[in-house]
Amino acid sequence: KVKLWEQNIEDLLKRLEMSLKLNDAYQELYRVTKEKLQTQPKVKQFDFNESQIFGKFDLYCKRVQKLMDMFTTILQFSALANNKVEGMEPLINQFFSLVDDFKKKPYDLLDYTKNTFDRDFLEYNVNIAELETMLQGFINASFENITSTEHALTLLKQFETILQRETLKSDLDSKYTVIFHNYGLDLETVQKIYDKQKNSPPTVRNSPPVAGNLIWARQLLV
Repeated sequence: KVKLWEQNIEDLLKRLEMSLKLNDAYQELYRVTKEKLQTQPKVKQFDFNESQIFGKFDLYCKRVQKLMDMFTTILQFSALANNKVEGMEPLINQFFSLVDDFKKKPYDLLDYTKNTFDRDFLEYNVNIAELETMLQGFINASFENITSTEHALTLLKQFETILQRETLKSDLDSKYTVIFHNYGLDLETVQKIYDKQKNSPPTVRNSPPVAGNLIWARQLLV
């Protein structure tokens, strides 16, 4: 038997999601069949205790949802580690230390009857929330120190391809507004410099007038 920790995370997440979809399809088919029988009163009806039919599968799926949350976070921090974002090593090391502690737990992660997992998962999530707050602070500081719009957009794209958790992804969207606002301010500054110097632009000594003006214009865009 292969443990969940030993499986490819992306493949594992797909299989876990299929479990959720199977439960949804199972219950939907039951409801459709039950409603169809109700239109035929003379036919034997579905008169079952639905909690007994679906209860265990529902509990299993609740466990699956928690596991998907956990492994999605692992996938996210693994991507951060692989991209070697400068200055993020302490956060990444702290995260994988939490994961290593969880790996040492003696129970089967899919055994939904083991309530010990739920207590451990709650503690894990508290630690993850603290880490993600620190990660958010790191991301915000990264953008505050960037003066180039092009560099800011490159960094934003890099984080967009890495971050999986909705709490972090949603905050990235707001960065576009900040970046393009700053870009607009840069353009206003360039416009003022252009209007002020266009009639007599500062040029390199002994350069031809046209070439000198072109060099000056290009420097405005740097």
